[in-house]
Amino acid sequence: MQYGRYIGSRYICIREETEGKRGILLKVLGKVYSDQVKIINGEPFSKDESTELFMSHSYVSYPYQSMKDVKEVLDILRGNTDLLQTFEKAKMHINPNSSYWVSETARNKFMLKIPQVYDSHQDILCTASDDTPYYRITMVYFHNGTLTW
Repeated sequence: MQYGRYIGSRYICIREETEGKRGILLKVLGKVYSDQVKIINGEPFSKDESTELFMSHSYVSYPYQSMKDVKEVLDILRGNTDLLQTFEKAKMHINPNSSYWVSETARNKFMLKIPQVYDSHQDILCTASDDTPYYRITMVYFHNGTLTW
């Protein structure tokens, strides 16, 4: 099997590029349960797209964002009703006071890495519950015509 990262289309610009800050494009991928998030090569991974190869499969995932990046996005969205309405019109439902999958991981009692969730309401990083779906977002920074994620 092969695993890779993926950047698709249909992002919404939440911050234009300025002299001191990179611009931000955001895509809301919906809510995801913990059984849909795996650890591959030490990082959270979801099978967003797959291709059947001759003798195996190739899976790609939108990148997971760091807690710092998620906080930055949520700070931009909070109180910006125009931007929140833009997401609703695009059928990308988002609640800035909810919980989000992040790229940070923790170790369980067997010393295996497990994905973490950022609870924006309490401003803490925590382990996901098996029976609760959490928002998943992906973002791309842009500056001087260059995209980074």
